[in-house]
Amino acid sequence: MSYPLAVTEKPTGKAKAVQWMAALFISTSLYSYGTAMMDYFLLYPTRGLVGDAEFPVYHTALAERILPVSVFPFLAITILNILLLLFKHHVLSKKLLLLSLVLLLLDWVSTIFIQIPLNLQLNERKDPVVLEYIMQTNWLRIFIETAQAVIMVMMIHQSLSLQPHKNI
Repeated sequence: MSYPLAVTEKPTGKAKAVQWMAALFISTSLYSYGTAMMDYFLLYPTRGLVGDAEFPVYHTALAERILPVSVFPFLAITILNILLLLFKHHVLSKKLLLLSLVLLLLDWVSTIFIQIPLNLQLNERKDPVVLEYIMQTNWLRIFIETAQAVIMVMMIHQSLSLQPHKNI
């Protein structure tokens, strides 16, 4: 059995850094997907159970805690995705990386222009109509983030196949 040259050659410092970037990108992307699904299917629906008087304090505390758990990792995968496009990876498909970036940017647009403004309204008071609207508009993000997670699985498959991908 012959192995591709990229596997048998000792990687250079830059190649090792790009490999680590790719591993961090894929693993953080899957972590981010998991935190997003917990948020959408567990936290969002149960916010309605919190009493009206307690809701603003609860919602503000939740928003503060979501930054390090979900938002910062999501920002990291966006940056890593861009870096992987700039520093070509020998196995990962440029097309998959581009598609991933488009999906991440669409998610950012939805977050910035729909989700954040709605959540800011909830800092003032509990509003069942806003809570319901957030959950309805999240279906777009669920689709986008699931598609991005599928791309990560495809990248894992590419990486495990040990076949270099010719970036176009």
